[in-house]
Amino acid sequence: MKFYLVPEITLGSAVVLGAYVYAISRWNPDRRSEVASWRIAAFFVGVLTVFITLHPPIDVLSASFFSVHMFQHVLLTLVAPPMLLLGLPEWLVAPLFRKRLAQRFARWITKPVVAGLIGVGVFWGWHLPTLYEATLRDRIVHDGMHMTLVVSAIVMWWPVLSRLPEAPAASIPMQMFYLFLITLPSGLLSSIFVFASEPIYPAYSMIADPDGLSALNDQRVGGLVMKLGGTAILWTVISVKYFRWAAAEPSKSQLVIREPR
Repeated sequence: MKFYLVPEITLGSAVVLGAYVYAISRWNPDRRSEVASWRIAAFFVGVLTVFITLHPPIDVLSASFFSVHMFQHVLLTLVAPPMLLLGLPEWLVAPLFRKRLAQRFARWITKPVVAGLIGVGVFWGWHLPTLYEATLRDRIVHDGMHMTLVVSAIVMWWPVLSRLPEAPAASIPMQMFYLFLITLPSGLLSSIFVFASEPIYPAYSMIADPDGLSALNDQRVGGLVMKLGGTAILWTVISVKYFRWAAAEPSKSQLVIREPR
């Protein structure tokens, strides 16, 4: 299968990157400070991930293979959003929260409980058979699913990666517990796909190649992709957070109260 450019995705990616480059460049009179090179790289990786994921061959194959579709969803929810958030400087996002109403809404929607429910709820919702089958039949619904997955994932990652005082991240211990809780519903959903006795989505059964991967085995592979990929990413972040938190904690020797001379 050949790669070809999808005009709307290509144009959208170019506009986002162009706006970002201008915003962090010296030509922007409102630029407050330089952006670290690794943050710039992270943002480019995020945009590139979305660009590649929504282009052939991944996007085309996702209509025929559930496993490819799950790989696509892992990239759109667990790779691209954190990269985009890491790449955004605080001063570039802060103007969005100048209004008191915007601040209140941002603080509410980025609370761990709310943000987690939004991210998990949108992901689960789109995998309900009725909605999922609709994405395979209608291109607009399909694109709408991808858009809402990315946006809801950005909200979900916000309590972990935010550097804004207007909508701050949770404490490090809370972040680790929050990410652990997120692994549970995603693990449950992947288990449903792996251990189901028949294909959950009839559309894949109708287009499956009799001489190739069956729809049921394809579904099981997709569940494993979701489980292993999601677990690896989330637990990697949890581990990094833990070691940074442990290193930042004062040692016992520093906590000993010295007697006055």
